[in-house]
Amino acid sequence: MRKREKKKWIIDFIYIVYMASIIWFLKERKLFEFGIVVFCIVSTLILGIVNKKVNKLLDNSIYINLVIFIMVSSLLGSCFKFYSINHYDDFLHLYSGILSCNVAYLIIRYFNNEENIKMVNKVFVMIFLFMFTMGVASLWEIMEFSLDNILGTHTQIGGLEDTMIDMVDALIGAIISIPYFIRKMSDKHSKE
Repeated sequence: MRKREKKKWIIDFIYIVYMASIIWFLKERKLFEFGIVVFCIVSTLILGIVNKKVNKLLDNSIYINLVIFIMVSSLLGSCFKFYSINHYDDFLHLYSGILSCNVAYLIIRYFNNEENIKMVNKVFVMIFLFMFTMGVASLWEIMEFSLDNILGTHTQIGGLEDTMIDMVDALIGAIISIPYFIRKMSDKHSKE
């Protein structure tokens, strides 16, 4: 199966899941869950537009991973109560650390041409990948805190301990990812 067909199949499947969920939530009169599905659909549409317009910044691989992440965190986690599964939240924060690191790598590649990339200092790249990943994790925790205090949600049931564990999970994702992206950058340039 070609990459384009695989991407289309995955996205179509996700939209089918969203549509079935919308029907279910409307039938059950679960408006909060309905709103989350609408958020998921809008986010997926926006990512699809960015993927088509700026593929170098949001390539197909990260696009698919982000769309899957939205579905497993928002739809499955919040609407279908997957967060009650032990370590589900830990897995998602680790996964988000890996995704954030990947996005940071793509940002470096987007703002530098092939000649400039060869001269980018690897220590700078490591620091940027690390800081970007931890910045995204921090903003996520600030958003959870704000939702809990403004809308009365319960995203941080464990309080400070939950927040710190989530940050450590993202840190582990960064630590796992950084060597991969440094090597990927080096391998790409040694072949040229």
